[in-house]
Amino acid sequence: MNKPTLWIMCGLSGSGKSTIAQKLAQEHENTVIVSSDQIREELTGDYENQDRNDEVFKVFHKRIRENLENNKNVIADATNITMKSRRAILENVKGIDCHKVAYLIPKPFRQCKIDNLDRQHPVPEEVLDKQIRKFQIPFMKEGFNEGIIHYYMKNKHRLDSLKMFDNMEGFNQQNPHHTSTLADHCKNTHELFSRYGYPSKYNLAALLHDYGKLYCKELDNDGVAHFYGHDSIGSYMILENFAEIFYKDVADMCFLINYHMMPFDWTTEKSKERWKKRFGEYKYQMLLDFHECDKAR
Repeated sequence: MNKPTLWIMCGLSGSGKSTIAQKLAQEHENTVIVSSDQIREELTGDYENQDRNDEVFKVFHKRIRENLENNKNVIADATNITMKSRRAILENVKGIDCHKVAYLIPKPFRQCKIDNLDRQHPVPEEVLDKQIRKFQIPFMKEGFNEGIIHYYMKNKHRLDSLKMFDNMEGFNQQNPHHTSTLADHCKNTHELFSRYGYPSKYNLAALLHDYGKLYCKELDNDGVAHFYGHDSIGSYMILENFAEIFYKDVADMCFLINYHMMPFDWTTEKSKERWKKRFGEYKYQMLLDFHECDKAR
């Protein structure tokens, strides 16, 4: 008997997860879709009601496990855009011999916003803005056996790396920790990081690591700029622009961008050991090396 497959969908609202899930279910026999939205509607009578989210996801995880235990393939249909949400699913199915797939849907953010409005139950625009600021690229060490990037449409507005770098030219970061322009800072970080000898895909990510700052600049009362969520936004922008041409490498590029701020929080040996175990020694050390370059002034 073949072991069942668990597909964990990962995408913003309006990215087409549910439509793709239905197609997957049709293509693979003995496959069920477990949808957090459907469970929410069952429990509250309202697709958008967030009041009982803890209960919703308790049922969500229970149904995933029960179906896998019955040797059924399962599609976990929720946004699953954070490491925490994916780990909750993977921890819940521990002990079950199944093939675990991260199924990533990088629809361009602007298209998600457009398509969201055409949904039967659109989410508020501010929810989408929060989602992209929380986005974390899945990686194999989370516990996956396979990763799939669902590329199904041409990105009419796709930018290449030169255009993205040009967009950062002259951008004033307005922050005492960054006295240079955004482009100069990224260029300097790239030059320092390239000396470590990591593969070229990571060097390109280093050059564009702060690209997300272009989309989230906020000034406080003192006129100091802050860029909350720029790492997540930048990772998603790389994903949507490079998925077509760097299919094999884009997830690793996004990894560096997505998690490059984490070493700032690794202040104890316990936290360092925890993240070394979670990321694996190679990527953990790469983030530390990059951190030294990024904080250089």
